[in-house]
Amino acid sequence: MPGILILLMLQLLPVYADTPVITVSIPPQAYFIHQIAGENRFDVNIMIPNGQSPAVYSPKPSQMMKMNRSDAFFLIGHPAFLFETKHIFPYVNRRKDIPVFNLYREALNVSYTPDDHDPHLWMSPILMNKMLKDLTRFLHEFYPEDSLLFRQNAQRLSEKIITLQDSIQHLIREHQVREFFIYHPSWGYFARDFNLSQIAIETRGHEPGPGHLMQISRQVHEHDHKKIIVQKGFNQKSAEALAHETGAGLAEADPLTYDWLESIRTMTTILVKP
Repeated sequence: MPGILILLMLQLLPVYADTPVITVSIPPQAYFIHQIAGENRFDVNIMIPNGQSPAVYSPKPSQMMKMNRSDAFFLIGHPAFLFETKHIFPYVNRRKDIPVFNLYREALNVSYTPDDHDPHLWMSPILMNKMLKDLTRFLHEFYPEDSLLFRQNAQRLSEKIITLQDSIQHLIREHQVREFFIYHPSWGYFARDFNLSQIAIETRGHEPGPGHLMQISRQVHEHDHKKIIVQKGFNQKSAEALAHETGAGLAEADPLTYDWLESIRTMTTILVKP
């Protein structure tokens, strides 16, 4: 019996060995690959697990080993996304032969101007919908015979994004949402897409000073919907203290959640729910 199991494993090994490895930085990138190509066409190596802060997380040796045998990369590419600068680009820059899909460059190509200080480009539904065609072309280079299938899957995803955008616009108008308070400013592109103001407690990775906290405290006190948005993996003491002082509630919206569409829905619910 053990001999039969070993034989079966050896027969399956070439199948797995032939699966292209794509390294990505965060779970939402894997979501887009799976939505376009299916869950089994690529072995997606996610460098930052959900629940971890990109500012402090260091990849495990197994992740680095897998990165070193990648067939392609799907990167955020923003200069302010220092995790990639430290852990991924030193390797990518040495391997000019490996194809890279760079979201930052894609944003420039489709005339979506990035903020110099905000690397969270994937939180823009407008940008992620615009980049679908180019990402699809990038992926079907590995499976030319499935080009039509990939395009159909991308079209279905695009339709879901457009429907969600329309729903968000309607809800924001209906509930007269104009701004939101957040600890880590990771939803700036979402705010831009829907003409909202993101008011952040943390500024460029630093804890707020007393003056900044007092200013935000006054704004929260004056707000009808007292709510502060927090994220897994980040120090929440300042947000908790501010919530206690102002009577605001805390709500969690995670931009690193694998299911990108669901994370956008969750954020929308937080904004419009009393």
